[in-house]
Amino acid sequence: MKEMLKQKFTFVLKYFVGFALLIWILARIDRQQMLQTLLSIKIDSLLIVLALSVVNLTVQYRRWKFLIEQQSSDFNARDLIPSFFAGFTLRLILPGGHAEISKVFLLPGKKSGKVMAFAVEKFFQTYVKSVLVLAGLPFLFPAQRWIFIALLFLAVAVYPFLPRLWRTKIFRKFQEKEVNYHRIFLRALLYSLGVFICLILQYYVLLNAAHSIEFNQTMLVVIYIWGAGLIPVSVSGLGVRENIAAILLKHYGIPASTAVGLSLFVFFINAIIPALVGIFFLYRRQHHFKDAQTTLKKVSNQLYEYGKKQFYKR
Repeated sequence: MKEMLKQKFTFVLKYFVGFALLIWILARIDRQQMLQTLLSIKIDSLLIVLALSVVNLTVQYRRWKFLIEQQSSDFNARDLIPSFFAGFTLRLILPGGHAEISKVFLLPGKKSGKVMAFAVEKFFQTYVKSVLVLAGLPFLFPAQRWIFIALLFLAVAVYPFLPRLWRTKIFRKFQEKEVNYHRIFLRALLYSLGVFICLILQYYVLLNAAHSIEFNQTMLVVIYIWGAGLIPVSVSGLGVRENIAAILLKHYGIPASTAVGLSLFVFFINAIIPALVGIFFLYRRQHHFKDAQTTLKKVSNQLYEYGKKQFYKR
């Protein structure tokens, strides 16, 4: 009970911080100009951005489908789309450890391999974001560039050894079948980079529809915007992302009103719209969640017990 209250409090606090940051930046910009910028987006630019959003979602879905196929031997293909869209909704509406991972419960059958698929998906989202942020920080803080270059080198250097980590006893307990982690990690990495490229192109099209910015400048800014989710002070980087966009794009002559407006627009089409679709699937399949809390607690206890045993062995 205490742990559940703590999770809910943390989640509410993150939403509070996110909205506070968003309100703060909105209060400091020309909101009329922001609205005018959004309304002035030409139809051809809008269609391109929407098409890129479809490509983005397709890449993310194919990553989820691939990971489930590789990790689980007990699933039905028709359940993949509902679980995929439900993930967007769960990421925004549920607290703590019962958030996005709960999408595995929309995939009936044995859960261990599906949990592993989710773990690999989240790991590579974090890993790719971290590597890209480290690659971009030397440009933002040139005085400390060698520190960030060294950290980047270490982050890239550990990649070949990551499959060995996932073959350790603690993870093998959750495997439903033998898997080739070198193949899984390479495909997951490529899919995650595909998501990043789609995001760059969306910002590049929208920013150049209103102003003028080079592709490499857009890429550098998007690295930090996308990496906002790594800062655990709000839900899905809400508020943090908009402030980062306003600060960094200002260096390239983009007004804060345009930066904030376009950042919110991209977030809306890439995350909010899929989350709205996910609500439909959650409503239709809510009965699948009756055993969610018990299963998640069981997995957490197994990990805790294994960690405790390893600690006392030392």
